[in-house]
Amino acid sequence: MSEIPDDVKKKLFEANPMLCCRMNDAMTYLGVAFLLIGIISDAINRTLFLEPTNWLIMAVIFFILGIFAWFRGYFSAKEK
Repeated sequence: MSEIPDDVKKKLFEANPMLCCRMNDAMTYLGVAFLLIGIISDAINRTLFLEPTNWLIMAVIFFILGIFAWFRGYFSAKEK
């Protein structure tokens, strides 16, 4: 199997894996915030800009995006 050229490696993998880890933190914090807003708005039976189900769906999406960001940072750090 042939080796991947360095210029292609830079395009395939992130130049800064710590940025991906910071994005993971941001996505996780946003996911927790959306989860809390969804739970609170469901508990008080009011809509806080969106329905509670929409907040919970957004929380799940942000948790998944955070996992993807973590994997991207992990594998780019592993390649260096």
